[in-house]
Amino acid sequence: MTENTERPVFVVSSPRSGSTLLRLILDAHPNLAVPPPAWLTHFIYPYLFSYGDLSNEANLAEMIEDSLATPTIRAWPISPTQEEVRDEMKEPSFAEMYAALHRLYAKSEGKERWGEKTPRVCFYMEDLKSMYPGAQFVHIIRDGRDVAIDIADSALWPNNLYATAGVWRDFVRSVSDSAKKLGPESFYVVSYEELCAEPEPVLVKLCEFLGEDFSPAMLAHQETDSTKQWAETPIHAKTARPITTDFVEMYKHRLPEADVGVIESLIGETLGEFGYALTGAPDDLSTREKRQLIENDTITNIASIEYKRWHDGKRKERLERGVWKQEDRDSLLWGFH
Repeated sequence: MTENTERPVFVVSSPRSGSTLLRLILDAHPNLAVPPPAWLTHFIYPYLFSYGDLSNEANLAEMIEDSLATPTIRAWPISPTQEEVRDEMKEPSFAEMYAALHRLYAKSEGKERWGEKTPRVCFYMEDLKSMYPGAQFVHIIRDGRDVAIDIADSALWPNNLYATAGVWRDFVRSVSDSAKKLGPESFYVVSYEELCAEPEPVLVKLCEFLGEDFSPAMLAHQETDSTKQWAETPIHAKTARPITTDFVEMYKHRLPEADVGVIESLIGETLGEFGYALTGAPDDLSTREKRQLIENDTITNIASIEYKRWHDGKRKERLERGVWKQEDRDSLLWGFH
């Protein structure tokens, strides 16, 4: 096997933690190319066994074909063919296919170094470090109370705030566990709140870690074609704005104190580990009610998910018609609609 000397940059985080913002900021750098999320560690990597011996060209071709068929790669601004990916590969392996796809994107941008941002990479950091010994990981951390709101507010799943807070906890703990096995040259933490408040000094330090020169273009990510295209997706529309503090500490004005207390009962220890102060609000929710929230957003089937999304839209419609109002509710834990 050929020694891999590439130095990819992997942005890791829980969903809705500013990772897309950071991806677009890095993609605005003249030497860094970070395409939309690939999710290949999610869609392909766990099932490598099903492709058999990849030195067999037919098997390798199937893996490439399946990867190009993922909804994530199909959302890229380039559309590489199976032959182009194979020609770019130096050896028949998942790691080299993964890199080849990203190199093709980097070449389309006229850049030298590639990166990747997929939240689920949080659970595969050690695998990726083994594939790419020179890889560097950047963890963007955001207050879990705000993340819980942002996930519930989006088209993602789950959509109740107790379950979404649990998602944040599990993702960031996974990053912390893997980071213990990485040296300071391989792992770096960026605070979302600090990035939004003082972007230039934060990005200067990040570039020092990456071994890249700071570029002022990083402060104007919203002007790039990459951002303009990605911001057309409703869930990422906020990235079209300049870097802002508008979405920092949302929980202080969007959630009742009692809801904050319930969320802190679940993730308070982890919040403290990352330096976030707790409000000390009381937790008045019973264990039974917490289990109801978790159950509601876990095991289900496709038809149920489709119905839940439809019903969420109906609730929102009735809210807009004045059939009910937010003040009718004591808690927002079940979601905003």
